[in-house]
Amino acid sequence: MRRIGILGGMMDPVHRGHLAAAKAALAAGMDTVLLAPCLAPPHRPAPLAAAEHRLEMCRLAAQEDGRLEASDIDLRHETCYAADTARLLAKRYPGAELYWIIGADKLPGLSRWHEAEALFSLCQFLVCPRPGASDDIAVPGARVTRLDMQPIAASSGDAIQRLRALEDAPELLPKALARYIAQNGLYQPDYVPALRCYGMQDKRLQHTLGVRDTAVELASLHGASMQAAAVAAMLHDIAKPLPLAEMQRVVRGYGLALPEEVTRDANLLHGPAAAAIAENELGVTHPGVLSAIGCHTTGKPGMSILDKVIFIADAIEPNRRPYPGLEDMRRLARTDLDAAVLLSMRRTNEYVLSRGYHFCHQTELAMEYLQQKEEKS
Repeated sequence: MRRIGILGGMMDPVHRGHLAAAKAALAAGMDTVLLAPCLAPPHRPAPLAAAEHRLEMCRLAAQEDGRLEASDIDLRHETCYAADTARLLAKRYPGAELYWIIGADKLPGLSRWHEAEALFSLCQFLVCPRPGASDDIAVPGARVTRLDMQPIAASSGDAIQRLRALEDAPELLPKALARYIAQNGLYQPDYVPALRCYGMQDKRLQHTLGVRDTAVELASLHGASMQAAAVAAMLHDIAKPLPLAEMQRVVRGYGLALPEEVTRDANLLHGPAAAAIAENELGVTHPGVLSAIGCHTTGKPGMSILDKVIFIADAIEPNRRPYPGLEDMRRLARTDLDAAVLLSMRRTNEYVLSRGYHFCHQTELAMEYLQQKEEKS
């Protein structure tokens, strides 16, 4: 007889604690464990991530073990109690034994769950130990088994707190989930209205989203925070639609001391202006994000990995029209960020000089720094 474990809840987001519980259930004899996000729990605030994102995160998490399976069973009804879900699963998997997986902290209230008696008749319960929860797992009328595992301290709230601090939290989130979260801007402010407020049109927004996708990929490859890369990418061009005089007003108003060659050129100034807006008007405090936004137009000596990720993602994102060196930059960016950034600066230098203009001194210093690193390696 097939044994099916059900791990329900908001999965907002699914995290390593959920996976530890699912794997402990598999070790206890389950043939399959369903990761089943719910649509709208009747007793808790609405989830932060949309249902389709939470289901996709469960699909990504399920890739860790072929016996795990993402299920939409709880997403088909506006309010779905455990007893309702158990009935649906009993119909979907006739003859299977159902086991509901819950934390030990939920046991004291289990007998008060909606239609508890019906639920107890439909499924058994596998209990995950939780820090501070009682060792007594007896619940009148319920068939309860304790899972053999370490107490789970992780929570979705912990994961969200770390994500909002622009950390990937690898001890809480598998890398594939952290990457998906970053690429979709989950658990961060929705910056699109702010971009629109500063005049960004559809074409520039398409570029921005392309930069985000590319930056998250490169951050994943090179060890930078994917969450930080995503936020920096979303805001790197927020000042781009502004007239030069407005950019100048922004940097003056926030006391930025910049070289004259930067302040008189909108192509250079929109980076520092964007960083000023991000910090002072949108509340971004992450120093790495502000640095990456601020130097994406000029570069600087000693650029961080995140600085280089945003600089080159801006140059190579998939919506860019073909130009000399683009494919070489895209190839290099995956394996050698320094080489990719240096090639981009060299190509820009050639273009600027061919038009009869003077190249930015700060970019020249950045090139010299990268060239010296190249020669030493």
